[in-house]
Amino acid sequence: MPFSRRNIIASGAAGLATALFAQGIAKAATGEAATNQEPTPAVAQAQPSDSDATGAFADKVVLITGATSGIGETTAKAFAKEGASVFFCGRRANLGAQVEQDIRTMGGEATYMQTDVRQAEQVKAFVDGCVSKYGRIDIAFNNAGIDYPPATIADTSIEEFDDLMSTNARAVFVSMKYELPHLVEAKGSIINNASIGGHRAFPNIVGYGASKAAVIHMTKMAAQEYGKNVRINAVAPGGVRTAMWERVQRDWNVTEEQLVQAYPMQRAAEPEEIAEAVMWLASDAASYVSGMKLDIDGGGLG
Repeated sequence: MPFSRRNIIASGAAGLATALFAQGIAKAATGEAATNQEPTPAVAQAQPSDSDATGAFADKVVLITGATSGIGETTAKAFAKEGASVFFCGRRANLGAQVEQDIRTMGGEATYMQTDVRQAEQVKAFVDGCVSKYGRIDIAFNNAGIDYPPATIADTSIEEFDDLMSTNARAVFVSMKYELPHLVEAKGSIINNASIGGHRAFPNIVGYGASKAAVIHMTKMAAQEYGKNVRINAVAPGGVRTAMWERVQRDWNVTEEQLVQAYPMQRAAEPEEIAEAVMWLASDAASYVSGMKLDIDGGGLG
């Protein structure tokens, strides 16, 4: 195949860093993978009584898509630890129930609602469900996303391309469409999960790259349209040590050491580091920040 390990290595160290990052690391940033490709991750046990009712996000309502694993799960728990009420979704009901239980066990407040973000009516029901449960929305983190194994444009199926665009891009539009009326009222904040692959071209991930580029562009447009009342930003992670990490190595047939060569810090990000960036963008500390794409890539690939 044109994206085999042999061909990648033959292109030299620079090509290795670029190509590996493109398909594997950039896409490890999203919180959910396609259900037929990602093994069910082990769910970490939450620490009891770890939530602060007087924390930085006390009395805030946070809505998160794709929070049954990865960055979404970590961010949901981080917001809940700081006192927020978290309303979150994902397709995998067993994991959603476990994340909700984990948050409640640590003393936080959370509600899971099974939702397929590719279905507009389900997204609307999810947003309406949050308002019905908690009365409003203060912060939305549109995080849900998928990836597929690497392929050239000619070898990428139309079905895979459509699924990537529907899940990663169209779902962000639909989510913002239904969230914004509530966030205008609350003078709240939206953070969309993009990727550095959305603004830097890499081979063999045409659908993923295009979908994340759309997220970045929609973020900037929305910030201009709603800037008076709602701050709208995006995070653009590089490699993140989520449940996808091992699958990235398997898809590319490479080691972790090879995957991190592209990063000056010589490591992938931890999901907690992405969560901290999301929370900063949602906080009053970023009160004059809107329309921003925040690269979180260890200093070298953005």
